[in-house]
Amino acid sequence: MKPTTETPLLASTAPQALAPWLWTLLLLIVVCLPRISIDLYLPALPAMADALGASDQQLQLTLSLYMLGYAFSMLLGGPLCDRFGRRPVLLWGMALYLLASLACMLATRVEVLMAARLLQALGGCCGTLVGRVMVRDRCTPAEQARLLGLLSMGIALSPMLAPVLGSLLGHWLGWRGLFLCLSLLAAAVWLLMLAKLAETRSPEVAQMPRQNLPRLYLRLLRSRYFMRYSLAIGCLYCTYFPFILQSPALLQRQLGLSSSAYALVFAATVAGYLLGSRWFQRLAPRQGADRLIARATLLNLAGAGLLLIARGFWPDSLLAIVLPMLAIMLAVGLAIPACQLAILQPYADVAGSASGLFFFIQMGMTALCGLLADALVDSAAGSLQALTGLFSLALGVAWYGLRPRP
Repeated sequence: MKPTTETPLLASTAPQALAPWLWTLLLLIVVCLPRISIDLYLPALPAMADALGASDQQLQLTLSLYMLGYAFSMLLGGPLCDRFGRRPVLLWGMALYLLASLACMLATRVEVLMAARLLQALGGCCGTLVGRVMVRDRCTPAEQARLLGLLSMGIALSPMLAPVLGSLLGHWLGWRGLFLCLSLLAAAVWLLMLAKLAETRSPEVAQMPRQNLPRLYLRLLRSRYFMRYSLAIGCLYCTYFPFILQSPALLQRQLGLSSSAYALVFAATVAGYLLGSRWFQRLAPRQGADRLIARATLLNLAGAGLLLIARGFWPDSLLAIVLPMLAIMLAVGLAIPACQLAILQPYADVAGSASGLFFFIQMGMTALCGLLADALVDSAAGSLQALTGLFSLALGVAWYGLRPRP
């Protein structure tokens, strides 16, 4: 058989394929690293604001800009991994992430930190997309459900462990040491991918003619199927992103928690995400994605309603925040991998581009949520419960309003 045009390239760039367990571990790292990069420095935000002479709102804006970079990383990374392959996009993206992490470590002004965080997201966050596309390339639908559930569990563990680890490392190394640790991890992952990671894009997909990208995106945006899952996952993420944004100042400055206590409370709160992901792994083979998303939507609405009531009656109570957020996180952990599984199936020949637009919508909505939280921070409308309730209602409207027509 005559070899395809891609065989020499793969043989020269990745002479040794990774063992299955190491491939799964690498996949977990590249998918979870963007999330670790959000949560690792949360306990240090007040100290960073003091060190850089900035306000808490300016440091919160670094999170919003990170989410904006996250969104554009999805939009650019999808077509690029369809055009050039999964491996090159991961390598170039991780290289940019490494350089931007070093810039964060050396920043002396908050404006430099903002720009570096944007570039950090543009480079590193493509792993969230490409990792899942590689699962789509290599695995059957049943195995995809298992691995997507595993990845969601890893993403759930990241915000539980990263703040605790960030609090400890920040105590020993300072906040700049946190970005040094991220840089060292990125360098190790980049070297491993360069030496061992094989391309997963099939020769058949590689040889397909490239579709007109604006026309493809327009077709996807007109699809009720595509938009139903895209808006659902975006709303789900936005129901707990206000907690990520506001919890450092809310729990440490207003409720008086130390950075270590904050990290433990944060980890306990997002444990619901882990439980939801585990629930998805067990139920998805029997019940399907749509039924699980419907259940999660109702649970999310219940959690948002409980948060509104509890914060209204007990505004200074820690439990009034933690218990409702546990329910919301459980719904998010259950529904997010279900949305990802559903969106990967119909678009085999444009998996990267379709996934890129899907995640761009999710992260674009999250960035918008962050900007709303920053703009309304001094008003009652900008409170945690108001934004969480708004996007929980939007989730119900999107999921039930875009049901398939008879």
